[in-house]
Amino acid sequence: MAFDAKFWPGAHFVVVSFRALLNPFSWTDSVFRPRLRSGTIADGRRIASTQMGASMKTTLPLTNLLLSAVLGLTLGGCGGSGDDSTDSGGGARNVGGSKPGTGGGGGGVSLGGSPSSSGAPGAGGASAGTSGSVSAGGSGGSSAQGGSGGLRAQGGGGAGGRAGTAGTGGRAGGGAGGSAGSGTAGGASGGSTGTGTCTASKATTQTVTGSGPHKVVIETNTDAGIKCGTIFRPADLGGTEKYPILVWGEGGCSQDGLSNRAAMGEIASWGYFIVADGTPGSTNACAGGQDGKSMLDYVTWSIAENGKTCSAYHDSLDTTKIAADGFSCGGLMAENVSGDARFTAIGITSSGLMAANKALYDKIHTPFKILTGGPSTAGNDIAYDNGLRDYTEISTRTVPIIYFSQTSAGHGGDLGNAKGTFNTVNLAWLNWQLKNDVGATGKGLLIGASCKYCSAAGWVFKSANVP
Repeated sequence: MAFDAKFWPGAHFVVVSFRALLNPFSWTDSVFRPRLRSGTIADGRRIASTQMGASMKTTLPLTNLLLSAVLGLTLGGCGGSGDDSTDSGGGARNVGGSKPGTGGGGGGVSLGGSPSSSGAPGAGGASAGTSGSVSAGGSGGSSAQGGSGGLRAQGGGGAGGRAGTAGTGGRAGGGAGGSAGSGTAGGASGGSTGTGTCTASKATTQTVTGSGPHKVVIETNTDAGIKCGTIFRPADLGGTEKYPILVWGEGGCSQDGLSNRAAMGEIASWGYFIVADGTPGSTNACAGGQDGKSMLDYVTWSIAENGKTCSAYHDSLDTTKIAADGFSCGGLMAENVSGDARFTAIGITSSGLMAANKALYDKIHTPFKILTGGPSTAGNDIAYDNGLRDYTEISTRTVPIIYFSQTSAGHGGDLGNAKGTFNTVNLAWLNWQLKNDVGATGKGLLIGASCKYCSAAGWVFKSANVP
């Protein structure tokens, strides 16, 4: 019978004890100098040579010999603890070390012992860790428990944790999948689910049409965040198409939501959800002005409605694509809120700051469009100089910017015409920035070889930082 003390630390004592039984009077001092020899354990790590004990020569009674034999067998039977290593020797040892993954790994199972408990699930629905590996002949490691689903953020459902994998060489069976995200009216994984009450919008008696594929509805709503605005939207909701959001400011900051009805109807017919500042047909219906605060309220309300299951707009809006634009004073509203992180693009139409504002320019983080009429010195657009100064200042920053001036046009150009030049430019800008349209109805109309206005007579075109 052969023993290897490298893998069974108690084997040395067993050898000693059996030798003692055979020849009790021929022991030497080497018998009582047990050594931990240099060796390599199963996972490849080295252990240092140590030596203990002093030289001894003695003769023991037979009862002590038997006691030594029993003690040697007892010590020899203890398996060395392992850490995810396989057993190379014949002695019993733990199988499958415990290495929890992010979601909580399964504990190893000792041969002949009871399984240790699985690791606790990781917070936030992380995936479960794998079970410990199993050596030949050993029992499989206990399956890891799947991480529980994360708490749902506003508008999102928690995803379940992934199942744990079975121990190598062990029995099949992974950890249980994580539970769905918790929360009121918990929806499916990844779904947009929000809580709160909803106030239904009401259609106005006003109608509008556009040349796009969608019929257009004009609505109002009495909720605090939207009561001062007018909604222009496609009639069809709840389909696969998600509508980008445009907030629009009126000329003179008049707060008449129908002031640019034809232009808004045309844009909405191409699949945009628009909130125009002001209620239908009213003038200065709400407190506010060129600071643009009402635009931010409209954005906040629209995003919230998209996430509420009780809302008619639930999951119908693309809340990652939001633009602000406006005519004259309404353009100042858009420019004054351009630093808000939720915006994807900003435009101004026959508008511009009354004076340069470095602090405001430095906050602009989105692509920017400026559209004006001709020089004010020729009696055309009174906002021409302001818009040109804004272009000069913003173009020195890193944001992409384009500038158009129709030299013969007055203040606002032909914005009142749904299919006029000004609204065509504005729609192409939105298509490019919010729908990634790089063709003739988007970027291709505004820049590059196919640009309709870039080199046309009666137009001045400038651009900077456009990739």
